[in-house]
Amino acid sequence: MGAAVVFAQHHGARAIEGHPVDVEALTAARVSGSAVFTGTMAMFAAAGFVEVGRTFPSRPGMHRPL
Repeated sequence: MGAAVVFAQHHGARAIEGHPVDVEALTAARVSGSAVFTGTMAMFAAAGFVEVGRTFPSRPGMHRPL
């Protein structure tokens, strides 16, 4: 995640966005690795991203200004 932020900054991006998985919103008892390949909401929040909307109940749109 840190490398993606640095790469975006280096190339002039003013913001970076992602669509991780909110594992708290999943209904399965166990979450498979393939379900979270885009990252988790907690991981994005720890990197300074904030939720700006949802494309699905378990898919928040996350944004971080650079």
